Amino acid sequence: MKKLLLLVAIVATIATAKGWGGYGHSCAAYIAEQHLTPEAKAKCEHYLQHSFVFYASWMDQWRHIEPYKESNAWHVIYVDENWKLDTSKKKYAEYQSQRIWDELKNYKNLPDSLVRQNLIYLIHMVPDFHCPVHTFFKKGLHPERKYTLKLKGKSYSLHTFWDRSPNIGRTKWTMERYAKEIDVISPKLQKKYMKGNVAKWANDALKQANRLYAITPEGTEIHRMPKAKLAEVHSLTDEMILKGAYHLAYMINDIFKE
Repeated sequence: MKKLLLLVAIVATIATAKGWGGYGHSCAAYIAEQHLTPEAKAKCEHYLQHSFVFYASWMDQWRHIEPYKESNAWHVIYVDENWKLDTSKKKYAEYQSQRIWDELKNYKNLPDSLVRQNLIYLIHMVPDFHCPVHTFFKKGLHPERKYTLKLKGKSYSLHTFWDRSPNIGRTKWTMERYAKEIDVISPKLQKKYMKGNVAKWANDALKQANRLYAITPEGTEIHRMPKAKLAEVHSLTDEMILKGAYHLAYMINDIFKE
């Protein structure tokens, strides 16, 4: 009962959340930094002069301000009318993440300022498109994305609820504790996560979006959510934040492998 009351209190404050929120993005950035190679860590310290966590929510803070407005759509992946990831549009996260990854492999021939800016984009953008509600469907294709959840008669955005899902019921957990609680997967699974490409990861995020709708279907009353259902919320959230963190680390390690 205490957990459910806490859940109610938290959801009442989440109207302005974006992405995984500062908490979730900080966790993903922190975890990614723990899995950098010594070479990659040294290069990131050189270019960023700060930790990954420092820049974890930078894109959300500057996305509406020139000259960064072009990055406003880079936070999501988009599904076309054939239920396939739309790779034709260059303004979404899948294309931009891969573009920056490829561009930074030539970092030695790029200005330091461009390397720095692109690293900052990846630190936010890669975990962000792993958030299941950041899979956007063509209008009319998947109406579930627009429905709301109920909290004692009031409606709350499905997107907002899932954006804040990392710390729902866990408000006493520090970011560092949360990161350490979930970053306990086996070496075998770590190795599995530390490979692939953006298209593969984005397709997995699309699959997880359907899990999201199954866990919180239309009409879900948040204040009546049982412990087992809250555990499902945490399971999906933790998995995707961890994947986002490991995929980010894999990209950065690949960029600075020489």
